[in-house]
Amino acid sequence: MSRFRRLAPYFVLGPLTGPCVAGVVHNLRDGRPVLAGLYMVALFETIFLFPPIVVALTARTATQLLHH
Repeated sequence: MSRFRRLAPYFVLGPLTGPCVAGVVHNLRDGRPVLAGLYMVALFETIFLFPPIVVALTARTATQLLHH
């Protein structure tokens, strides 16, 4: 059961955000706030910056394919 508790963020939150949340939680518990902060930055980038970048690149690629 304790193994499932450790791995739960990976399964519940998905393959991109799960490891970031787990990194934040485990590093805060182990007394490494700077590393936890770096995981928080990565989590922020994954949630808020990654989707618009993917949309922009997809739109650009689709536009280029339609014009050729």
